[in-house]
Amino acid sequence: MSSELATRALHVLLVEDNPDDAFLLERHLRRNGFSLKIDRVETASEMVRALEVSDRSELPDIVLADYNLPNFSGPAALQLVKAAGLDIPFIMMSGAISEETAVESMRAGAQDYVTKQNLVRLVPALERELREASARRNKLAAELALKESEARFHRLVEAMPLGLLISDSTGRIVYANSSVERLLGYARGSMLAGEVTLGALCPALGPEVDLEAANQTDQMGGSFDRLRLKGEPFETVCRAADGTTIETLIGVAVLNPESANEERQMAAFIADLTLQKKSEEVLRRTEKLAVAGRLAASIAHEINNPLEAITNCLYLIANTNLPDDARNFLELAQKELDRVAQITVQTLRFYRRSTQTARADIHELLETVLALLESRVRRMQVEVIRELHPIPLMLVHDGEIRQVLVNLIGNAIDALHDGGQLRLRTRPSRDWSDGRVGVRISVADNGTGMSAATLARIFEPFYSTKGITGTGLGLWVSKEIVDKHQGTLRVKSKERKDGQPGGTVFSLFIPEENGLQLTAPTA
Repeated sequence: MSSELATRALHVLLVEDNPDDAFLLERHLRRNGFSLKIDRVETASEMVRALEVSDRSELPDIVLADYNLPNFSGPAALQLVKAAGLDIPFIMMSGAISEETAVESMRAGAQDYVTKQNLVRLVPALERELREASARRNKLAAELALKESEARFHRLVEAMPLGLLISDSTGRIVYANSSVERLLGYARGSMLAGEVTLGALCPALGPEVDLEAANQTDQMGGSFDRLRLKGEPFETVCRAADGTTIETLIGVAVLNPESANEERQMAAFIADLTLQKKSEEVLRRTEKLAVAGRLAASIAHEINNPLEAITNCLYLIANTNLPDDARNFLELAQKELDRVAQITVQTLRFYRRSTQTARADIHELLETVLALLESRVRRMQVEVIRELHPIPLMLVHDGEIRQVLVNLIGNAIDALHDGGQLRLRTRPSRDWSDGRVGVRISVADNGTGMSAATLARIFEPFYSTKGITGTGLGLWVSKEIVDKHQGTLRVKSKERKDGQPGGTVFSLFIPEENGLQLTAPTA
């Protein structure tokens, strides 16, 4: 007898109508080292109640059933166990039974048959059935754990932002997660229909990929022709469903390297690099703009010295006797020189970076922006209409607000391809959503306007309608600056088409109470 089972508590469901037989059975089991809990039943209803427990740990470890009872039977008890869907070892018992009856009981599902006159067979049969039942439960638990693990893995793969493609040795796709379907623009499950291959989606992963070589250790320090399959992920392009190409970062792995070549599968992990590439390009452009800005500020600073000398010379000339024509030319030169001086001063102010806040005159900021953009205004034949009402000084980062105004006014000028009107309006206002008071600045044009699709995306980073000349960051940065000042930036637009006029209005609201603290002297 197993020493493990000798000290084990045993819960027995006994189907028996004879108390004496039940007593003998209990004594036999106790003598063999079992600590017993016996539930004895004589009818089907008692059997059902014994099996209907809320806690599965209270189910019996084994069922011992007499073959014949006055109102019940062992075969009927066996059917109740099977109907309940329970995997409980079942041993049939009887005083005398034919071989045919024993065989029939085994066919019906009983694990063994023991006669009451030969109880010496009971303990070995019971040990064997308990071991086999435990093995079955462990196997079932392992299968359930495997299914749960597979389900967790599937949910994880579906939820991860990386695209995942798995193909067989011919390039046929056998799995595609939702991320790669979204990235490449395919409908759910369409990649598995066999219409596209891994090589068609990612040419770098075409039939020339040697899966056997991809799994071998590089002993000579060499590399593969196009795919560094043993090394770091590599950059390449993939084709979307609409035929466009997408820049991606791909890492590959052979899933079953121990299998034959024709049975191997390859997994490709795909990351979208589109946003990163745009960011890198914008960073390069931004650095160029920053260099140009620093150069412009440096030039403006250096121009100041000769400007002062020229101004002094003109002053001295003006105090001499000059013919009327010469004096007219002198006044014209003085006027243009004053304009050059104003441009240099505004250039220096515009490119001076500061984290300080100050109480700024919004009207002055507008005029400095218009001075910088005056050449574009003239070239585009834009009529600037000022509707500037008295407004208080505002506590702001003046350089940042100036940047917002440059973006808004610059975009308005760009929209006036054939000339038109640029209307600038300022007035005290109130944000009716929360009652805050402040200043509202409107920049309106009667240009081309925007479609509903464009209007829905104008504040997205890297979205631009200007082709290679636009970074797609102007309005996004402007919105960030306005949010920093706890203000609002709204837009209305009507697209010009079919001879109907169009135009756009940007409305900038800056509240008086915006959470900023004064860090610089008032202007």
